[in-house]
Amino acid sequence: MQDSGLDKTSESISEVKVIDFGCIPVDTAMEKYVSVENTFDKSVTYRVTNIYILNNVDRVFNLSITSTPVKPGHCARVKIVFKPNVVGQSFTEYFLVDDTAENTYRLTVTGKCYGPRVSLDKRKLVFRICKNVTEQRKQSINIMNNSAVDTTYQWYMPVGGQGYFQISTGNCGLIRAFETISTTVLFIGTALGVYTAELVCLVLNQPPLFLNVFGTVVLPGNPMFSVQDHIFEKNWKRKSRFVHLMENSLNRLTYIPPASVFERYLDFGTGSVTDITKNISQTICVTNHEQEEGYIQWMPDPDTVFIVDPISSVIPPNESRLFTVRFRPKIENEVYGYLMCGDYQYKCYSEDSDVSKSKHAWFRIPCTGNTWLPCTEWITEWDCPIEVILPPTVPTRTTFANFMLSNKFEVPMHFKFDAPYGTNFVVMPICGIVQGRGWQIISVALEPKCFGDYCETWDLVINKVQKSRICFTGNAEMSQVEVMSHGYHPATHAMLEFQPTITGCTNYITSYLHNLTRMEIHLRVLNYASWLGADFGGSIVLPPKEIVHYHWWFFPREPDKVYETTITLSCVCLIDGRPVGEPTEVYIHISGFSEYPDLRVLPKSTNLHDIVVGESLTFSVTLYNYGSCYFTSKLYHIMNGNGDDFSGDRFEIDSTVNSLKPSNHCEVRMTVVPDGAGPRQVKIMYTVLFRTEYDEIEEIQPITKKICIIWYDGIYPTIKVKRTISVKCPVILSNHDVWNIVNVEDLNNAFVDSRPNIPLSVNLYAPDLCVRPGNVELIFIMGCIYAAPVPWNLRREKICDCEMIEVNVGTSLYEMRHTCEHRTYVELYPLSGIVSPENPNLLFLKFKYAVEGINTLCYIMTMPNQRTIYIYIHIFASLNTRGLLTPLRRPLYMDDDYLAVLNCGRVPINNLDPVIRIIWLYNPTDVFTTWRLLRGNPVTREGALRCLLYFAEVPPLGKLAIPIAFMPTEMIDYKVEFLSSFGYDTVKILVTGQGGLPNCIETRLDIPFYTERVIREAYRREVVYLSMEHLILPPMSTHSLSRDIISICNDTDHVMRFIWLPERIANILNVVMTPCWGIIQPKSSEWITMTVYTLQEPSTFTTTVACEILDLTERRRYQRNELLKRTKIEKCNQEFIITELGTIHPDINDSPPYVLDIPKPQPSYLTMTVSVSSKGQRDGHQRLILRQLWNQAPPYDLLSTDLNEVSNERSPTGNNMTMVDIIRVIDGILWDALHSKMFRNQLEFYAKEEVPTYTQLMHKMDKEKKSRLSRRVTSGICDAIVNKAIFHTYGLSPKHDPPVLMLEAE
Repeated sequence: MQDSGLDKTSESISEVKVIDFGCIPVDTAMEKYVSVENTFDKSVTYRVTNIYILNNVDRVFNLSITSTPVKPGHCARVKIVFKPNVVGQSFTEYFLVDDTAENTYRLTVTGKCYGPRVSLDKRKLVFRICKNVTEQRKQSINIMNNSAVDTTYQWYMPVGGQGYFQISTGNCGLIRAFETISTTVLFIGTALGVYTAELVCLVLNQPPLFLNVFGTVVLPGNPMFSVQDHIFEKNWKRKSRFVHLMENSLNRLTYIPPASVFERYLDFGTGSVTDITKNISQTICVTNHEQEEGYIQWMPDPDTVFIVDPISSVIPPNESRLFTVRFRPKIENEVYGYLMCGDYQYKCYSEDSDVSKSKHAWFRIPCTGNTWLPCTEWITEWDCPIEVILPPTVPTRTTFANFMLSNKFEVPMHFKFDAPYGTNFVVMPICGIVQGRGWQIISVALEPKCFGDYCETWDLVINKVQKSRICFTGNAEMSQVEVMSHGYHPATHAMLEFQPTITGCTNYITSYLHNLTRMEIHLRVLNYASWLGADFGGSIVLPPKEIVHYHWWFFPREPDKVYETTITLSCVCLIDGRPVGEPTEVYIHISGFSEYPDLRVLPKSTNLHDIVVGESLTFSVTLYNYGSCYFTSKLYHIMNGNGDDFSGDRFEIDSTVNSLKPSNHCEVRMTVVPDGAGPRQVKIMYTVLFRTEYDEIEEIQPITKKICIIWYDGIYPTIKVKRTISVKCPVILSNHDVWNIVNVEDLNNAFVDSRPNIPLSVNLYAPDLCVRPGNVELIFIMGCIYAAPVPWNLRREKICDCEMIEVNVGTSLYEMRHTCEHRTYVELYPLSGIVSPENPNLLFLKFKYAVEGINTLCYIMTMPNQRTIYIYIHIFASLNTRGLLTPLRRPLYMDDDYLAVLNCGRVPINNLDPVIRIIWLYNPTDVFTTWRLLRGNPVTREGALRCLLYFAEVPPLGKLAIPIAFMPTEMIDYKVEFLSSFGYDTVKILVTGQGGLPNCIETRLDIPFYTERVIREAYRREVVYLSMEHLILPPMSTHSLSRDIISICNDTDHVMRFIWLPERIANILNVVMTPCWGIIQPKSSEWITMTVYTLQEPSTFTTTVACEILDLTERRRYQRNELLKRTKIEKCNQEFIITELGTIHPDINDSPPYVLDIPKPQPSYLTMTVSVSSKGQRDGHQRLILRQLWNQAPPYDLLSTDLNEVSNERSPTGNNMTMVDIIRVIDGILWDALHSKMFRNQLEFYAKEEVPTYTQLMHKMDKEKKSRLSRRVTSGICDAIVNKAIFHTYGLSPKHDPPVLMLEAE
């Protein structure tokens, strides 16, 4: 079932539909329609019923609905007619629409009624007549209708005027909406004296209007009468206008009137003009209720039909006087009516003075009579409502209404109301004459004695014969309010219970207050609990019969406490905004519970790791209400961090405000957009929102307890040079040497420190060499610091003073270019790329040493986020004419006065042996250079820093190791400058160190960084390379050895020869490579055993082991070309042609085979960095013999290594082996073992220990998933196989397997 409107006046219906008619005029009908569409697949029938039938007085809403079955897709039509009948009243009814499909819908119909608002522009008129001086006997007043309702009015006075005052425009009429009618009041008094009157203007559907008139007639020279001596004003706040009009007719007054008259009307019946005996006389009694004597003056009938005797009289205090009224008709077959008015005056004294004033009270006695013939037939027609609904009231309070009785014919009409016995209603006038085509406004009053509904039927007698019935309906009610209850409480009318509430917040519940009366009810909450509140300050006015949503507010201040109290609702009815009747009380028991909020977040902590600056990352957390309170939380965050300013970071919470029921959860999405680099910590906290009693949203003070912590690092996509490679250089430099010489650390720091729009400058240095032909080639392998790709771009920046050259680059297109000779000194390529974690970039650097001196070129590198780095590359070239030494580690941050700077680090004090550090220098020239330690060097206390080398000769392009012994005795900083010379130059070497605690861990300086696998693989295609670029040996004792296995890998299609260059530092270290030379076939590798022997001096340093690589394939090609060249030269020298010009010899390339211009192959060098740290024998390291050294074999853990799928292809790392590699290594070790006695001690140890058997080894290698074999493990495998293979050679007994023949190992 769904709703659909029909037209402009139709409204659709939902489950709770409100139809508001607004405010419409009294006694007018308005219709509205509601359509209900049948969306079922069968016909249904609808009906409408009233939910609450509180009384039968107000029946202003009439609802009807289509009674026939409604087909599917069709609509049923609900017709609502609203016809209000009480001015100023609001109406509310509740209806229920249901159908045969058991669907119900509630319909609330409301409306208000308004009536006319007619008023007089003057309340008092004063006529001052002075004989022969002023004769102003006319004054005008305006009758104004200030409403949009047409209504009728009538001056309630005799036709000829009331006393000596007349209305010029007639006594009745119609006043339209917002109309103003001017009326003239005429004063006709001529006798000397004072004239007073109270004119009444009756208006339909509103209280009467009163006009007080005062007239005086005096002679010239006589004192004037003052109107101030007469009191006419009425206290309308104390009593209503209807009470003032009907004061003498009402039976129950709340006060004692100054005087009263009985009878209240006079009906003389049928009289005669000729027979005076048929004209009866009646007596009225006037009683004075005051303590002062009064005076009454009756206004005589100008037609002398109704004669009062006496016409005036003085009435003593608390006494009565009788007055006779005679009926003297003058025309036969006529009806007579007269409103006999009496002006009662009595003296009253003010409290401030003894001056007396005359106060007036007026009586209006309708008098009727006729001279009808006995058999007269009356043809009459009148208009009168059959029911009059009076406004609601309370017991003992009179309520009023009026209606109009109109005469439809030209003949005057006599009317009289006959009241039932014991009536509670009063009608005024109860009888009278309605002139032809005129009307009479009848006032009705209900005087209820007690609570209940009042409905009486009165007879309206027209012309003594015809009768009709009119029903007067009203009710007297007590203030009665029904409160919706949450449960039952035996001591109260209702019980309300708050939901559990957060301490410090405000919570509310909604209760429904139903006004069961037709009046407004003022409800006041009597409450003494500080934690309880109510809407509108506990005071509300409930409209008649309406159900009002009312909020009760809970203000808990203590946690974990049960609040309860009993409150009182004091209810009193309101009429015209004033309380009436006795108040009633409703008792309500209210309870509640408070606790602290408990909002939790899952997970409690989240690390988002790296987030690129400017990019957003969205994630979700779960909010969980762990408490028993339903509350609304508002999340907020506090951010702290290091690095860049984090004030620009954006941390957004999609839904900061969340409402959760107990034990419920919701997802909250959060977005982070960093604006700078650095670690950040975001604390998620919350506050509780609540609605105050003023319907404002407030929040309690933030809870200091954090519920969630979020960490993230704002990053810029950053490049890092992770590896340097020396491709072509006359000096044998390891990758680590290139790292130290070029100043890569500063470049990496610039990459990290670069910020948007803040350019940085970095100095890079090419190796210092002499002027030479050819280029020096280096490679930077650039990777990512973070898992974010980094696009980069390089461009040259001209910084020299050379002029730009204009170059034609197109048709009529020229540009200025930098093409000077400096441009060729340094070349970087490629100039752009994208570095990603899986794809490192290779940056090639070519240096040309063509000019002596230092030259600087600049490249600008741009990266995302507007970051710029100016890279200044310095290249220094010297001449070969003299000796020169250059440090391998460039002293960048010291004074240029120092040749080299060595930091010995922290060394324990009071060692028995000194720690030796080494200063590395190299000779960049092609001549021998002699280095000397000069005398006169400063000596520290007890010689803590000593240079152990005094003289050395450095070969061309060779290296020099200068050992420095450091043995501190105090925990202080040491600093020594050593003077040395080479050639004619005297230079200084700075050595620093620090004494440490006796058991401190020595700092190993100048150790190469670990490089990831993807970086190691970056430059291993179509080249010869070592499986390991650097090796860090664990601390060793002096006179000990360490063995490691590396491999030389040939990824080219040529046959290569390798020769290991000996590496020995006197008294410190000796490195032996086995085999020391060999041949490597294409796409193969050769395994090398490196044995490091520490000698007698303990030291900690980093050295380089070099291997010379020669391309035998290229050398053979070169030799063949040279042989062909010599052969063809000899042949060409033997052949000649004699011509006129002389003898001509043929060229060597005139005929094939041709001689190529192939340069002589030059060897290249592969280098490996070895970091060594040896301890002295007397520093807690016992001296070991060679047999004991060999007994310290590495662990053989074949089953705990990572699984790696083994294939015939070589793994790019040097820590894995294939089957072919293992067989080659076995072959080499067998050869060495059978020809060296050094291995006997090792084999004896292997024969005793639990080592894997050959069967176990083969079984392991035949698995589908082969183990990754570490360096130590692979070395152990080879030793184990050799052990089993040569048992028979030395007569050893195996412990696991039977003897294995040599053929098995092959």
